[in-house]
Amino acid sequence: MLNIGEFARLAGVSVRMLRHYDQLGLLRPQQVDPHSGYRSYSTAQLERANQLIALKDLGFTLEQVGRLLDDGLSATAVTALLRERRHELREQLEADQRRLRSVEARLRAIEKEHPMSAFIETSLPALRLVQQSVRIDEMNEIEDAMGGMFGRVNAAIDAAGASRTGPGIATYTVDGDGMIAAAAEQIAGDDVPAGLEAATVDAQPRALTVRYTGADLSGIQSAWQELVAEVEARGLTPSGTCREVYESTPFDGPGAEWSVDLQQPVA
Repeated sequence: MLNIGEFARLAGVSVRMLRHYDQLGLLRPQQVDPHSGYRSYSTAQLERANQLIALKDLGFTLEQVGRLLDDGLSATAVTALLRERRHELREQLEADQRRLRSVEARLRAIEKEHPMSAFIETSLPALRLVQQSVRIDEMNEIEDAMGGMFGRVNAAIDAAGASRTGPGIATYTVDGDGMIAAAAEQIAGDDVPAGLEAATVDAQPRALTVRYTGADLSGIQSAWQELVAEVEARGLTPSGTCREVYESTPFDGPGAEWSVDLQQPVA
Protein backbone atom coordinates (compact mmCIF):
# COMPACT_ATOMS: atom_id res chain seq x y z
CA MET A 1 0.00 0.00 0.00
CA LEU A 2 1.07 3.60 -0.64
CA ASN A 3 0.49 6.54 1.64
CA ILE A 4 -1.21 9.56 0.11
CA GLY A 5 2.04 11.44 -0.49
CA GLU A 6 3.67 8.54 -2.34
CA PHE A 7 0.56 7.97 -4.44
CA ALA A 8 0.31 11.69 -5.25
CA ARG A 9 3.93 11.71 -6.48
CA LEU A 10 3.40 8.67 -8.71
CA ALA A 11 0.12 9.99 -10.09
CA GLY A 12 1.56 13.45 -10.73
CA VAL A 13 -1.00 15.38 -8.67
CA SER A 14 -1.03 17.17 -5.35
CA VAL A 15 -2.16 15.64 -2.07
CA ARG A 16 -4.79 18.37 -1.91
CA MET A 17 -6.24 17.25 -5.26
CA LEU A 18 -6.33 13.60 -4.12
CA ARG A 19 -8.35 14.64 -1.09
CA HIS A 20 -10.66 16.61 -3.39
CA TYR A 21 -11.13 13.60 -5.68
CA ASP A 22 -11.92 11.50 -2.62
CA GLN A 23 -14.59 13.97 -1.47
CA LEU A 24 -16.20 13.87 -4.93
CA GLY A 25 -16.10 10.09 -5.04
CA LEU A 26 -13.85 10.07 -8.08
CA LEU A 27 -10.88 8.29 -6.51
CA ARG A 28 -11.45 6.76 -3.10
CA PRO A 29 -8.48 5.51 -1.04
CA GLN A 30 -8.12 1.75 -0.82
CA GLN A 31 -8.03 2.07 2.95
CA VAL A 32 -8.61 4.78 5.55
CA ASP A 33 -7.21 4.27 9.03
CA PRO A 34 -10.21 4.58 11.38
CA HIS A 35 -8.09 6.15 14.13
CA SER A 36 -5.71 8.46 12.31
CA GLY A 37 -7.73 9.05 9.13
CA TYR A 38 -4.61 8.36 7.04
CA ARG A 39 -5.44 7.41 3.47
CA SER A 40 -3.70 4.53 1.71
CA TYR A 41 -3.82 3.64 -1.99
CA SER A 42 -2.85 0.59 -4.03
CA THR A 43 -0.75 0.69 -7.17
CA ALA A 44 -3.74 -0.78 -9.02
CA GLN A 45 -5.51 2.55 -8.50
CA LEU A 46 -2.89 4.38 -10.58
CA GLU A 47 -4.69 3.35 -13.77
CA ARG A 48 -7.88 5.11 -12.63
CA ALA A 49 -5.83 8.10 -11.50
CA ASN A 50 -4.14 8.30 -14.91
CA GLN A 51 -7.51 8.11 -16.69
CA LEU A 52 -9.02 10.71 -14.40
CA ILE A 53 -6.20 13.18 -14.96
CA ALA A 54 -6.14 12.50 -18.71
CA LEU A 55 -9.87 13.15 -19.07
CA LYS A 56 -9.61 16.31 -16.96
CA ASP A 57 -6.77 17.55 -19.16
CA LEU A 58 -8.92 16.87 -22.22
CA GLY A 59 -11.34 19.48 -20.92
CA PHE A 60 -14.04 17.31 -19.34
CA THR A 61 -15.58 18.59 -16.13
CA LEU A 62 -15.02 16.50 -13.01
CA GLU A 63 -18.71 15.55 -13.10
CA GLN A 64 -18.29 14.29 -16.68
CA VAL A 65 -15.06 12.51 -15.74
CA GLY A 66 -16.89 10.65 -12.97
CA ARG A 67 -19.61 9.47 -15.34
CA LEU A 68 -17.10 8.33 -17.94
CA LEU A 69 -15.06 6.39 -15.39
CA ASP A 70 -18.12 4.82 -13.78
CA ASP A 71 -19.36 3.74 -17.21
CA GLY A 72 -16.21 1.66 -17.55
CA LEU A 73 -14.23 3.74 -20.03
CA SER A 74 -11.40 1.52 -21.25
CA ALA A 75 -7.73 2.42 -21.40
CA THR A 76 -7.99 2.09 -25.19
CA ALA A 77 -10.79 4.65 -25.31
CA VAL A 78 -8.83 7.08 -23.12
CA THR A 79 -5.79 6.61 -25.35
CA ALA A 80 -7.86 7.42 -28.43
CA LEU A 81 -9.18 10.58 -26.77
CA LEU A 82 -5.68 11.63 -25.76
CA ARG A 83 -4.32 11.10 -29.27
CA GLU A 84 -7.13 13.21 -30.69
CA ARG A 85 -6.40 15.93 -28.16
CA ARG A 86 -2.67 15.73 -28.92
CA HIS A 87 -3.43 16.31 -32.60
CA GLU A 88 -5.63 19.30 -31.75
CA LEU A 89 -2.96 20.80 -29.50
CA ARG A 90 -0.25 20.37 -32.13
CA GLU A 91 -2.43 22.14 -34.69
CA GLN A 92 -3.09 24.90 -32.17
CA LEU A 93 0.64 25.28 -31.46
CA GLU A 94 1.42 25.48 -35.17
CA ALA A 95 -1.28 28.11 -35.64
CA ASP A 96 0.05 30.09 -32.67
CA GLN A 97 3.58 29.89 -34.05
CA ARG A 98 2.36 31.22 -37.41
CA ARG A 99 0.59 34.07 -35.63
CA LEU A 100 3.74 34.82 -33.63
CA ARG A 101 5.84 34.98 -36.80
CA SER A 102 3.25 37.28 -38.33
CA VAL A 103 3.28 39.59 -35.30
CA GLU A 104 7.09 39.69 -35.33
CA ALA A 105 7.06 40.49 -39.04
CA ARG A 106 4.54 43.29 -38.50
CA LEU A 107 6.71 44.70 -35.71
CA ARG A 108 9.74 44.67 -37.98
CA ALA A 109 7.73 46.37 -40.69
CA ILE A 110 6.61 49.11 -38.31
CA GLU A 111 10.08 49.51 -36.80
CA LYS A 112 11.87 49.10 -40.15
CA GLU A 113 14.07 46.35 -38.74
CA HIS A 114 14.87 44.01 -41.61
CA PRO A 115 18.05 43.76 -43.67
CA MET A 116 17.71 44.92 -47.27
CA SER A 117 20.07 46.14 -49.98
CA ALA A 118 19.58 49.27 -52.07
CA PHE A 119 16.87 49.28 -54.72
CA ILE A 120 18.10 48.52 -58.22
CA GLU A 121 16.29 49.23 -61.48
CA THR A 122 17.14 46.60 -64.08
CA SER A 123 15.77 44.22 -66.73
CA LEU A 124 14.82 40.61 -66.04
CA PRO A 125 15.63 37.61 -68.24
CA ALA A 126 13.11 35.06 -69.48
CA LEU A 127 13.00 31.91 -67.39
CA ARG A 128 12.27 28.30 -68.32
CA LEU A 129 11.12 26.46 -65.22
CA VAL A 130 9.63 23.26 -63.86
CA GLN A 131 7.18 23.93 -61.09
CA GLN A 132 4.09 23.28 -59.05
CA SER A 133 1.52 26.05 -58.66
CA VAL A 134 -1.57 26.81 -56.63
CA ARG A 135 -4.18 29.55 -56.45
CA ILE A 136 -3.97 31.51 -53.19
CA ASP A 137 -7.06 33.35 -51.96
CA GLU A 138 -5.91 34.09 -48.41
CA MET A 139 -2.46 35.65 -48.16
CA ASN A 140 -1.72 33.90 -44.85
CA GLU A 141 -1.76 30.61 -46.80
CA ILE A 142 1.36 31.49 -48.81
CA GLU A 143 4.05 30.34 -46.38
CA ASP A 144 2.63 26.85 -45.88
CA ALA A 145 1.72 26.42 -49.54
CA MET A 146 5.13 27.45 -50.87
CA GLY A 147 7.13 25.38 -48.37
CA GLY A 148 5.21 22.25 -49.25
CA MET A 149 5.45 22.83 -52.99
CA PHE A 150 9.20 23.45 -52.96
CA GLY A 151 9.66 20.20 -51.07
CA ARG A 152 7.67 18.28 -53.67
CA VAL A 153 9.34 20.02 -56.63
CA ASN A 154 12.82 19.22 -55.39
CA ALA A 155 11.88 15.64 -54.52
CA ALA A 156 10.60 15.15 -58.08
CA ILE A 157 13.79 16.64 -59.55
CA ASP A 158 15.98 14.39 -57.43
CA ALA A 159 13.90 11.33 -58.32
CA ALA A 160 14.33 12.13 -62.02
CA GLY A 161 18.09 12.62 -61.62
CA ALA A 162 17.86 16.08 -63.19
CA SER A 163 20.52 18.77 -62.70
CA ARG A 164 19.66 22.24 -61.42
CA THR A 165 21.06 25.13 -63.43
CA GLY A 166 20.21 28.02 -61.14
CA PRO A 167 18.61 29.06 -57.87
CA GLY A 168 15.06 28.20 -56.88
CA ILE A 169 12.41 30.75 -57.82
CA ALA A 170 8.94 31.60 -56.54
CA THR A 171 6.60 33.49 -58.84
CA TYR A 172 3.41 35.36 -58.00
CA THR A 173 0.82 36.40 -60.58
CA VAL A 174 -2.30 38.37 -59.64
CA ASP A 175 -5.44 36.45 -60.59
CA GLY A 176 -8.65 38.34 -59.84
CA ASP A 177 -9.03 38.63 -56.08
CA GLY A 178 -6.26 36.09 -55.45
CA MET A 179 -2.96 35.08 -57.00
CA ILE A 180 -1.27 32.12 -58.63
CA ALA A 181 1.81 31.18 -56.62
CA ALA A 182 4.40 28.81 -58.07
CA ALA A 183 7.43 27.07 -56.58
CA ALA A 184 9.92 26.49 -59.38
CA GLU A 185 13.41 25.29 -60.19
CA GLN A 186 15.67 25.67 -63.22
CA ILE A 187 16.96 22.38 -64.63
CA ALA A 188 19.02 21.18 -67.58
CA GLY A 189 17.34 19.53 -70.58
CA ASP A 190 13.80 19.57 -71.89
CA ASP A 191 12.38 16.65 -69.90
CA VAL A 192 9.87 17.58 -67.20
CA PRO A 193 10.06 15.38 -64.07
CA ALA A 194 6.90 13.47 -63.24
CA GLY A 195 4.47 15.47 -61.13
CA LEU A 196 5.76 18.85 -62.32
CA GLU A 197 4.69 21.26 -65.03
CA ALA A 198 6.80 23.22 -67.49
CA ALA A 199 6.47 26.99 -67.30
CA THR A 200 7.98 30.04 -68.95
CA VAL A 201 8.27 33.46 -67.35
CA ASP A 202 8.60 36.22 -69.93
CA ALA A 203 11.56 38.59 -69.97
CA GLN A 204 10.85 42.02 -68.53
CA PRO A 205 12.53 45.14 -69.95
CA ARG A 206 12.14 47.05 -66.70
CA ALA A 207 11.93 45.98 -63.04
CA LEU A 208 12.78 47.24 -59.58
CA THR A 209 14.62 44.79 -57.32
CA VAL A 210 15.94 44.58 -53.78
CA ARG A 211 17.93 41.90 -51.93
CA TYR A 212 16.51 40.55 -48.64
CA THR A 213 18.83 38.69 -46.25
CA GLY A 214 18.26 37.10 -42.88
CA ALA A 215 18.16 33.97 -40.75
CA ASP A 216 14.46 33.54 -41.55
CA LEU A 217 11.81 34.90 -43.92
CA SER A 218 9.68 36.62 -41.30
CA GLY A 219 10.49 40.06 -42.73
CA ILE A 220 10.03 39.27 -46.39
CA GLN A 221 6.46 40.58 -46.58
CA SER A 222 7.62 43.89 -45.17
CA ALA A 223 10.46 43.94 -47.72
CA TRP A 224 7.90 43.49 -50.51
CA GLN A 225 5.86 46.37 -49.07
CA GLU A 226 8.89 48.66 -49.12
CA LEU A 227 9.77 47.56 -52.65
CA VAL A 228 6.29 48.36 -53.99
CA ALA A 229 6.25 51.64 -52.03
CA GLU A 230 9.51 52.54 -53.81
CA VAL A 231 7.92 51.62 -57.14
CA GLU A 232 5.12 54.09 -56.41
CA ALA A 233 7.54 56.77 -55.15
CA ARG A 234 9.34 56.60 -58.49
CA GLY A 235 6.10 57.14 -60.39
CA LEU A 236 6.07 53.57 -61.72
CA THR A 237 3.36 50.89 -61.75
CA PRO A 238 3.76 47.20 -60.78
CA SER A 239 3.23 45.10 -63.89
CA GLY A 240 3.42 41.37 -64.60
CA THR A 241 4.62 38.38 -62.63
CA CYS A 242 6.87 39.20 -59.68
CA ARG A 243 9.68 36.87 -58.64
CA GLU A 244 11.60 35.74 -55.59
CA VAL A 245 15.00 34.35 -56.53
CA TYR A 246 16.56 32.32 -53.71
CA GLU A 247 20.26 33.02 -54.15
CA SER A 248 21.04 31.17 -50.92
CA THR A 249 19.06 29.42 -48.18
CA PRO A 250 19.85 27.87 -44.77
CA PHE A 251 19.60 24.48 -46.51
CA ASP A 252 22.81 25.22 -48.42
CA GLY A 253 25.02 24.30 -45.48
CA PRO A 254 26.34 25.41 -42.07
CA GLY A 255 26.28 29.17 -41.64
CA ALA A 256 24.13 29.79 -44.70
CA GLU A 257 21.13 32.11 -44.43
CA TRP A 258 18.39 33.43 -46.66
CA SER A 259 19.42 35.73 -49.47
CA VAL A 260 16.44 36.43 -51.70
CA ASP A 261 16.25 38.80 -54.66
CA LEU A 262 12.78 40.37 -54.81
CA GLN A 263 11.98 41.35 -58.37
CA GLN A 264 8.97 43.50 -59.31
CA PRO A 265 8.38 44.21 -63.02
CA VAL A 266 7.25 47.81 -63.60
CA ALA A 267 5.78 49.96 -66.32
